Amino acid sequence: MRAKEKGKGRSLLRNLRFCLASTRQCAPLLLLLCALSAVCSASTALLNTFLPKAAIDAILQGNASALLLCVLAFTLPLALLGCAGGFLEKYIYFYKFRMNAYYLRRIAHKGLTADYCNQEEDAFRQLQAESFQSCNGNFSPFTQVYGVLTAMLLSSVGLCVYFVLLVQLNPWLVLYLLATGAASFAFNRRVLRWTEANAEERMACQQRAIYISGVAGNVAFGKDIRLYAMGPWLNAAYQNVLRALSRWYARYARKVFGAAAGDCTLSLLREGAAYAFLLHRVLAGRMGAGDFTLYFAAVSGFSLYLGTFLAQAHALGRLNLSFSHLHEYLSYPETYRRAGGLECDPHAAPQAIELKGVSYRYPGAQEDALFDIALTIRPGEHVALVGLNGAGKTTLAKLICGLIDPGQGEVCYGGANVKEYNRESYYRLFSAVFQEHSLLPVRLAEIVSACAPEETDAARVEACLRRAGLWEKIAALPQGMDSQFGRAIFDDGVEFSGGEVQKLLFARALYRDAPFVLLDEPTAALDPLAESRLYQTYAETMRGKPALFISHRLASTRFCDRIVLLENGAIVEEGTHESLLKMGGRYAQLFETQARWYRDPPAGEEGAL
Repeated sequence: MRAKEKGKGRSLLRNLRFCLASTRQCAPLLLLLCALSAVCSASTALLNTFLPKAAIDAILQGNASALLLCVLAFTLPLALLGCAGGFLEKYIYFYKFRMNAYYLRRIAHKGLTADYCNQEEDAFRQLQAESFQSCNGNFSPFTQVYGVLTAMLLSSVGLCVYFVLLVQLNPWLVLYLLATGAASFAFNRRVLRWTEANAEERMACQQRAIYISGVAGNVAFGKDIRLYAMGPWLNAAYQNVLRALSRWYARYARKVFGAAAGDCTLSLLREGAAYAFLLHRVLAGRMGAGDFTLYFAAVSGFSLYLGTFLAQAHALGRLNLSFSHLHEYLSYPETYRRAGGLECDPHAAPQAIELKGVSYRYPGAQEDALFDIALTIRPGEHVALVGLNGAGKTTLAKLICGLIDPGQGEVCYGGANVKEYNRESYYRLFSAVFQEHSLLPVRLAEIVSACAPEETDAARVEACLRRAGLWEKIAALPQGMDSQFGRAIFDDGVEFSGGEVQKLLFARALYRDAPFVLLDEPTAALDPLAESRLYQTYAETMRGKPALFISHRLASTRFCDRIVLLENGAIVEEGTHESLLKMGGRYAQLFETQARWYRDPPAGEEGAL
């Protein structure tokens, strides 16, 4: 919604200022090259306009020397202008490619630094996808704009020159040409307005198509797609999206065809009437052959430049949509404090984290994911957060980390609201392992250190891998910790099981060595023995540090100082493992249910889970 409301104020002039400011910052020479290219093209067109008249006048005078001088006087500048234009065109292409890369960098940087809450908004993700798509290829909208502006500048110069010529012939002829041109522009303007009004429908379809295409080619979905025969279903879903896109473009094509038909009709009337006027003057003896060729070329040039100017104005309006999306995306409101604010020292003694009446609702949701949460994690305290799926455990973890801000209430660290801290500084307080994760296809050592190779401490990486129980696996690889992860890019990349990936993530958390540890289902993919060993490592690693431990396996939370049970977004029970069992409430019921599966397996089973 925020993006949609902002988009209403994005005028063409404002977006042009944004484009020109970006060009001056990245490639200021490009603007000069475009202007010189327009001057070369305009000069070439004008010389070609006056050359026939001069040649015909020289022929009619029977002066061979004058004819030769005339030809040389025109052809030599034309040749030089042609060479200069070709030279400029190559440099312009290079700088347009540079600008495309510049916009891609800005789009990527925005995605990397945007508030996490923005990443969860559909409007932000749509603008992000549209911005990336607008930079797709060397003929993207962000590179086309320079050709459009050059053509408009060229057309403006040509129109001014031909206007001066034709207004001396007959002012009413010029007004007629301009009036029909304005009517032609009105036809195209209707198409542009329809495109603007229906852009959101197209963007939504394109985003779904890109997502389905990505799923089809993602190896992570490969097993499910094949075992559950999901290929036809995905193909049908993709075809439905493509049909929706086809219907959109069919409507668009009808609008464009109607505008083109009207434009062609007006062009025929415009140029036909002008040529009839010139022929009438010639037949009436009021215009010579040389003047006829001059004004005939002037009418043709005026009509051509008028049509070009109007077409480029229409194209600029179409490109304005892409610039509006980019501008809205780059200026999408960020609420987290990035400059100034309170600083957090990751080497200082950790402070208490306190949630006071915290409620949170995801964008577009009808109900709160968390409601009136009051929770304090004291320095050195280990807190387990348990509950069924959808209880709000991960949402609470994201609130504590500062990834999202509460809709009501406040999260405090050391007595101060998290909003008062520099958010980047606050992030440095946490070593986190989330249930949902993404690993880049880089060296294993870089995954653990989360920094560039030259900044990675190899000895420290090895120590963390040993503590996480993954060193033996990695040491046996031909390239050890220098092995590339994944085969998405590298053919010799290594693949890990789910449990091994969790150990790798835990090694990364150990390497960070932050004051506060947050573990979201860290043993979900581990076998019981590996889980037991990892818990021992947790206990040793987190000694003296505050920690939040999220788990579905209630037995695994017994080493924590306090257990918090979440249900339907609210805290329903809180205490130690023993006290909660004695209470005989919801926690005891869930614990007994899980324990029963270990003690008394269902009939027909050979052993416990």
